[in-house]
Amino acid sequence: MSTGTAPRPSASRRGPRTRDSIAFLREFIRHPGRIGAIAPSGRALAAAMVRGIDFRSVRAVVEFGPGTGVFTRAVLDAMPHDWLDPRQSGRVGNGRGRFIAIEFNTKMAAAVRSQYPEALVVNDDAANVEGICRREGIEPGTVDAIISGLAWTSIPEQPRRRILEATHRVLKPGGEFRTFTYQASMLVRSAWIFRRLLRDTFSEVHVGRVVWANMPPAFVYRCVK
Repeated sequence: MSTGTAPRPSASRRGPRTRDSIAFLREFIRHPGRIGAIAPSGRALAAAMVRGIDFRSVRAVVEFGPGTGVFTRAVLDAMPHDWLDPRQSGRVGNGRGRFIAIEFNTKMAAAVRSQYPEALVVNDDAANVEGICRREGIEPGTVDAIISGLAWTSIPEQPRRRILEATHRVLKPGGEFRTFTYQASMLVRSAWIFRRLLRDTFSEVHVGRVVWANMPPAFVYRCVK
């Protein structure tokens, strides 16, 4: 996963930012413990999340917690036009790649599924990623990359640990798990506990530069199995 590919034109995928923010805020009010933020991530952070993933060589990508689909769009934009397997939802492409997005919130899963039919959106818990992958013909231990928008500091310790352990099992050797946290959250003890858990789980953990253009500013963790 060393070099990226040129983004594809994606004007048709770009939904109204204001509508996404309102939908996100509505679900945050209803489920604050699961959403964990009051606004969707910005495009600058989404670009940082997928930067360096070589879609010419990867074959299986999973996303946790797509929310309004900001990271989903970034993944789809980074794909070569023929990367997706024709069996993939939407019947787009003629390649061998598979892209699964797992969203716990039912309404958000439906919205992302409608907006991005190229992605296979599953309304489920990220802790069940192994079973989801098997059901879709992807053997655990073969996933190239997992990108997460989950609010880790809002998830209790045991569920958080189960998700990360399942993540490690489904990734191939050398596969990458990418997630982010807000810069300001590092003032909270749970954020440091999460960083320690990442380092206990993965062989390498790299901390990216702060994306100041995101509101609030955030940075990406790149974790290698």
